[in-house]
Amino acid sequence: MTSHIETLVQQLDGKADESYDARAELIWIGADAISAVINGLPSLGGFGQLTAIEVFEEVGDPRCGPALIGLLDSEPFPT
Repeated sequence: MTSHIETLVQQLDGKADESYDARAELIWIGADAISAVINGLPSLGGFGQLTAIEVFEEVGDPRCGPALIGLLDSEPFPT
């Protein structure tokens, strides 16, 4: 069963309005959502990953650091 937060993480990769709403709610949830966002990163496409970075930036939780470094080490987004 998927939790509400995990559903929001998957919506980060959705259409712009859906992604924006999910981003806003994850930011509102704050630190309690960070583990799910980190765990969901591998399943997100480029748009979702960029939106997740925005969540990390707004929440400012130090647990985001290794996930951000992992994104830097990953394959570049297609152009």
